[in-house]
Amino acid sequence: MPVGESDKGFGAEKGQLYYGIQSHYTSIDWWHDPVKGEPFKHSGSLNTFILRPSIVYGISDKYNLTLSSTLGIRSMNWNQSNVSIHHRTESSASDFHNANGGILGDSKVMIRYLIKNQGDGPGFRIFSGGGITIPSNNQLTSDPYFLNKDEVKEHRHFSLSNGTYNYNIETQIYYKRPANPIFFGGFIILERPFSESKYGYLPPVNLNIALSMIYKRFDSIDSSIGYGFNILHTGQGYWNDIPAPNTKSTSISPSISFLFGSRFGAIALNLQKPIFIDGAFTSNEGDMDQGSNIWRFSISLRGMPLN
Repeated sequence: MPVGESDKGFGAEKGQLYYGIQSHYTSIDWWHDPVKGEPFKHSGSLNTFILRPSIVYGISDKYNLTLSSTLGIRSMNWNQSNVSIHHRTESSASDFHNANGGILGDSKVMIRYLIKNQGDGPGFRIFSGGGITIPSNNQLTSDPYFLNKDEVKEHRHFSLSNGTYNYNIETQIYYKRPANPIFFGGFIILERPFSESKYGYLPPVNLNIALSMIYKRFDSIDSSIGYGFNILHTGQGYWNDIPAPNTKSTSISPSISFLFGSRFGAIALNLQKPIFIDGAFTSNEGDMDQGSNIWRFSISLRGMPLN
């Protein structure tokens, strides 16, 4: 399970069905300078819990179908007594003036072509594929930056979905061998929206590159230690054809994982430390002096194949 991704690094043979569950907890402590009408420093924490069930089905020995969905909640904790129209203690589960609430996020449908697949044996696993992202209704319904120079009113900056249908292009290359590191490689995913959401938001193009390697410990629980490195680049996003602040960024995420076998399947515990090297996270207010401290913990399960 590279970098805790339960649907990566393996291919299902014809008729096989794998199930996977990933849970992510992300904690973001953030701050930014005072804004117009609020002459105090803004700070808080944005916490996200995501549950992503998935299945991988072998249509044939060369083609796999992958289905996944997202359930979760994103919560803002406003860590001060000052009242702000920009931030408050709230969650994505509830509606707001410019946001539809709920717990359902995006879903994905992917088809993978297994260029090379060695099953459980040593050798290369080379896959290529594509698919679509299907949005949920948990999305922002108006521009939270008021880029059209309208009167700034109470608003929310975050949701579980961008509200757009996207296409995804993916390539995976991994290699398995008997000696340590027993499994190494990576994947590249490009995600691009077909068009803007019905509320006028065009999210950025995302490029996600992940590299990982796994060292087997040869113990009674079949455990391993994994090391990963992720690069995420997001392009420029737009609200109503106007460039939106804080959408263009580049971040890196070193990670460490502990993997072990169980009667339910393979389990991975993963800790990541995202670091922005350009730009800032998208839920902040705009182009100003700001900062954040981010940690992400995930638990992933890949079930045994069902025939």
